Amino acid sequence: MAPRTGCSAIGRALISELDGAWLPESDILSPDGSLIVGKKHCTPSQIIEHGILSDAEMDSLFKVTCVRNPFDSLVSLYTKRRDFPTDRLNNPSFWMHRAPEALREVERCRSHTFAQWIRRKYMVRSLLAALGVRRRGMFDQFTQGVDFVMRFDNLQEDFDEALRRVGAPKKITIPRVNQTLGRDPKYRSYYSTGSRKIVERGFRRDLDRYGFKF
Repeated sequence: MAPRTGCSAIGRALISELDGAWLPESDILSPDGSLIVGKKHCTPSQIIEHGILSDAEMDSLFKVTCVRNPFDSLVSLYTKRRDFPTDRLNNPSFWMHRAPEALREVERCRSHTFAQWIRRKYMVRSLLAALGVRRRGMFDQFTQGVDFVMRFDNLQEDFDEALRRVGAPKKITIPRVNQTLGRDPKYRSYYSTGSRKIVERGFRRDLDRYGFKF
């Protein structure tokens, strides 16, 4: 379930229509209560490393994930964090209190414009890329070892294909859930010339690999 790729909607559809189940069943926490492996966005390597499934069990499964244009994904991340409901943040049982960096990210998005946030968060990544230092792509942890990669810009059609490959008994329409409200759907409107260049350099690996463009 790669973040910001419609995974909440797909997860709900698989659970309600095809008896799907969460893997792991709940968050895995350290003794002090901090998050080690999230129930929602765990990666294939985490599933193996923490004994959730064995190598043989993983090999027996048809594994699917999804990727999204980094330019669009980053706008979604920023606006989702900037506009996060305060009442949920004030709830001490909310998951972000087990992941302090996520709380700090909310505060940064609230106190910075999109261009300022991009510069603060990704300028070093962009400079390293300009120097030829390779960094992990936005989706590398989620695509490693998977059998089929869907695209967010072609989500329903690719989901149909994934279900066809495993012989699912019916077609499932992906519901609309967990949408990012309060954002302009035209992601290009958020970018200045500088922030566009930062993302182009910093996420060149993803842009080239999947053919994404500004």
